[in-house]
Amino acid sequence: MLPFLSSRFFIPVKFFIIFLAIVHFGVFCMEDETVVKSPMSREHRLFLAVEKGNLELVKELLAEGISINAKDSLGNSPLIKAADEEDLDMAKFLIEKGANVNLRNTTGETALYRAVYRGNLDLVKLLVKAGAETKVKTVGGVSLSELADERGEEGILQYLSSLKK
Repeated sequence: MLPFLSSRFFIPVKFFIIFLAIVHFGVFCMEDETVVKSPMSREHRLFLAVEKGNLELVKELLAEGISINAKDSLGNSPLIKAADEEDLDMAKFLIEKGANVNLRNTTGETALYRAVYRGNLDLVKLLVKAGAETKVKTVGGVSLSELADERGEEGILQYLSSLKK
């Protein structure tokens, strides 16, 4: 029998072929993994501006025609985001420009819910004064009073209780 056809020869050749296949496959995968970043949407820029408290950029973007009630992938509006960031000036501005204070995100939270969650009584008062609904519940059935009680927000709890009278 021919010596180059022995099993001793084929075992190293088999591993060499597997190695070449892996290297070859890896090279082609790397060539296909070009990252193409699409430009950031105007709505995304609006949410980042609200998050960073950049009032001037928010004004610019709204002047360009972006809806003040735009929603992100979680259903948050710019006002909900401002409440979550506890940015009273941003919230005032958005309300003055006509933001809907009762919009809900995908879990049923409103800007008022986020203000209660953050324990910001001034923001809670601002939102209630602007017409925020106080008897709402989240998708999970949590009311504003239950949230305030759960988080130990006595001042907010007293304020919400005073509204019921």
